[in-house]
Amino acid sequence: MGERVDFARGVLGGARRLHAANVRSLTLEEALFAGDGYRSILGVLKHLGGWIHVYRSYAFDVDPVHWAQTPWPRGLRDTVETTPDYVEEVVAWVDSGLQAWDDALGGLDDDELDRPYRLHWGGTAPLAQIVTMVAHETMYHTGELNMLLSIARGEAWEYTEEVEENHILTDGHGVRPDWMTDEQAHGHEEALRRARTAGGPATT
Repeated sequence: MGERVDFARGVLGGARRLHAANVRSLTLEEALFAGDGYRSILGVLKHLGGWIHVYRSYAFDVDPVHWAQTPWPRGLRDTVETTPDYVEEVVAWVDSGLQAWDDALGGLDDDELDRPYRLHWGGTAPLAQIVTMVAHETMYHTGELNMLLSIARGEAWEYTEEVEENHILTDGHGVRPDWMTDEQAHGHEEALRRARTAGGPATT
């Protein structure tokens, strides 16, 4: 295994960690949330997991399986179970797909990244390009999840990272970062209150 394979694994690993951080404390209520739309957080998770598994299967399995044949959690593809256990299984299934990618890449040499591998639509592409597709898919849909979660949880920007939202009342919805002490949080809240009163930017 060479530096390029290490880099490919690192890219997918970064996407995996980002995704895991967003779903770590996901509740059933949040998973079913769709923000008055038609794509719930649970649906996004299933969509993402399905394609992660399909891309890997076509790249590495002797007899690859497509969308309908993919081993969906509890065998449910176009239906769900509205239980916490099922949500946990779907989250774990997405992660296991990314782990399977890491396992497959771990046994390769750098030259393999330039070799054409199969894709589910009948074509081929260099393995490095397929890895990039999977990483992009993971990060794109993690961004979707992040936005839906911020709406479901009523969260504005993290303290110290506020941007102008003059058209949206964000009082009381800032997110305190893990590193911030009680004293720092209190000082930042006071600065925000003073700024709102004075009509200027907050400084701490």
